[in-house]
Amino acid sequence: MTTPQTPQHHIIKETSDSLSRLFQEEFKRSGYKRVHVVDVAPKPDAIEGKLPAVSIYLYQIAVDPEGMYTNASHEIVEVAQDDGSMKEFYRRRRVWVRCDYLVSAWAQTPEDEQLLLGIVLRTTIDNPEITPAQLRGTSFAESLGEGEGLPLLLGLRLDEGTLSRFWGSLNQPVRPAIHMWTAVPIIPEKMDELTRVRSRELNYRNVHDPRVNEKGPSSNPFSRRLDLGGGGRGGTK
Repeated sequence: MTTPQTPQHHIIKETSDSLSRLFQEEFKRSGYKRVHVVDVAPKPDAIEGKLPAVSIYLYQIAVDPEGMYTNASHEIVEVAQDDGSMKEFYRRRRVWVRCDYLVSAWAQTPEDEQLLLGIVLRTTIDNPEITPAQLRGTSFAESLGEGEGLPLLLGLRLDEGTLSRFWGSLNQPVRPAIHMWTAVPIIPEKMDELTRVRSRELNYRNVHDPRVNEKGPSSNPFSRRLDLGGGGRGGTK
């Protein structure tokens, strides 16, 4: 029985779910069975009563420049019809969208928070890809090829100003956090039906046949005799 696909607009949510489940399983494997994984902004009211907790906060979504196709930007796809026939359509190629996460740990002591961040760091390094088996949901079925997963990489160091503004917007002191990112492929939904040329008919005409009459805005200027003036040597009269 084929599992119905989730609509593609669920792909961001299911990516975050996959990431949360990956870290949750690693926490349990490391002996931390009661760690809460939250995917909301790391505010005290979201963490209160859930310690120890790890916040996996999606803070930015943007087109991944490394995943853009610089040459072939469109592709031809075949779509099965209700009558069993196949039709060809023309559409844009998949677009990779980068999702940036900020991961922070919350516990009773700074030592416990650092231990949790250590597990997050090790898990990210050990899993440079979220494999198909680790992906939650079915919205990836159309946009990912067979055996293809999502990248999972550590991001560059965020500057102090960016972190200060981020934590200040939450009325929190600056906390240690890990910047990581992944990228998801989005398949454009709009498609234009492609009609191929199946046959061509070429006709030839004999231009020397007197029955051929050249007409039109660009007729042959030599098809008629030009009168350049009188026939005498003195020009026109």
